[in-house]
Amino acid sequence: MTAGRLTQNTADRLRELALGVPEGQLLGTEKELIAHFGVSRPTFRQAVHIVEAERLVESVRGLNGGLFSRRPDLEGVIASAATYLRSRGSTLGQVMIAANCALREAVGAAADCCDADLHEQLDQLIAALASREHEVQTIAAFQDDEMAATLLICRMCGNPALDLAVRMFFEVGMAALQAMFAGSRGELMHDRRTERLMILRAMRAGDRDRAMALCGRNAELSLRNVRPLLDRPMLGISPSRE
Repeated sequence: MTAGRLTQNTADRLRELALGVPEGQLLGTEKELIAHFGVSRPTFRQAVHIVEAERLVESVRGLNGGLFSRRPDLEGVIASAATYLRSRGSTLGQVMIAANCALREAVGAAADCCDADLHEQLDQLIAALASREHEVQTIAAFQDDEMAATLLICRMCGNPALDLAVRMFFEVGMAALQAMFAGSRGELMHDRRTERLMILRAMRAGDRDRAMALCGRNAELSLRNVRPLLDRPMLGISPSRE
């Protein structure tokens, strides 16, 4: 086995070890783990570096030190994924298509949610959004409302994979708000806000099919209104807050 393959194999085994125990549990000292994996100290340390970058282990020095298990921070994972997509030249159109697919499924799952506390939060959000539906909004205020709705949908959908996908695409897409709402900003923002309320109300009524259909219609509305921007790389679109 080559040195690189041995390092990767050790990292794979270390990753599984960390995932197999609760967060914060001692996996062992460096000496113990080197003996456990049967590898050299340089190979082990390279493997630790790989898994540390994934935020699955943490090295602690000192008398009670060793290698401890940990869990990735969701915000860190989202930020890394968003940066990756932008660095790979993803276009606004590619991001919006993927985001709309994930959001539609999340909205459908959220409509099936039976959690009373989440339903109460949804009622409060609908009331708040309805009270300012016809007000003129800044992009920053619009973004805050979009974020509140998106995060609640993610909590209600009960699917960690959809939660991650929706929040990650949301993080990337928010960088394009300034460009998306230039010119016809007021009209498009108003239409998006109205559609958003309709989606949330359908979710509250437990009408999965209607909620998903409205989400699809909202996606088509957005894509139609920003068609000239769809081929622009996300890397060239600067985040903005007005």
